[in-house]
Amino acid sequence: MAAVGLSILAAFGFASSAVLSRQGMQAIFPLPGVMVSLFVSFLLSSVMVLLFAFSDISSIPQAAVFWILGLGVMNFLGGRSQNFLSVNMIGASRASLFVSSQAPFAAIFAVTFTGESIHPLVALGTVGVVGGLLFASGDSILQGWRTDKIFLLGYLMALGAGASYGATNVMAKQTLQVYDSPLMMTAFSMLVGLVVLSPLVGASAAHSGVIRTRNTGVRGYRGFLRSLSSFKFVALSGLASGIAVIAWYFAVQRADVVVISPIVSSSPLITLFLAHLFLARLERVTRRLAAGAALTVIGVLLVVWGSQF
Repeated sequence: MAAVGLSILAAFGFASSAVLSRQGMQAIFPLPGVMVSLFVSFLLSSVMVLLFAFSDISSIPQAAVFWILGLGVMNFLGGRSQNFLSVNMIGASRASLFVSSQAPFAAIFAVTFTGESIHPLVALGTVGVVGGLLFASGDSILQGWRTDKIFLLGYLMALGAGASYGATNVMAKQTLQVYDSPLMMTAFSMLVGLVVLSPLVGASAAHSGVIRTRNTGVRGYRGFLRSLSSFKFVALSGLASGIAVIAWYFAVQRADVVVISPIVSSSPLITLFLAHLFLARLERVTRRLAAGAALTVIGVLLVVWGSQF
């Protein structure tokens, strides 16, 4: 049950991160926002390593280094960067629903490449989680598609982030079999992500800048300061993501990917409610949303129940 609790914590962390990043990107361009978020996540994980896993620093096997390099690229270049870009294009609630596709992607990758087996209840629960989230978001998706065709690119990026996160689940499981240190694996992979993303962030900043001063409604120095204050939301997003990733990797250490991924994939449901509370213009709670929420909760319960067999 510890793995289930850690998975739920990861879901809350990712949901909070999506809403906070959406708020921050009102005044900050996406890729610089990714860098700020990831840097804060890296600081958190580094402190955790120094406090609780300092002895693991000098004992990384060579085989684990290659897995962690791949993990950093997949999780942060493929996952978080596409996630932030999709949130910027279509909003936190819509993007997070497509990112939840990590559950079926993770199940397919785990069964295909690592030989994990899926209990029928876990498979049914996975379908329930994804189905509930898509049902809850149906109106938002249709409205967005009719309004602006650029939404298609946002949805594709969110789907790409889901596929990347699904692959990350499996890669994290394989890495832990070689090097059983979730904290060190988290910090090292985040450092890899920072290095890989740096050229892209530099190019983005050179082309369009970092701060969107025009979005504040205030010109000049005051507008710049108001935009600068948005960094706190992106930094908090990085803190929430850091907690989520650490909890996620500890959960993967304790249970199969096919069990962990559907529970973590329920995070968009939390995102919808948080967006309604703090970003009311993005989403409103409807009967459709409530029905989708109920189906998602049933799916998570089936996953938890099936994981006990």
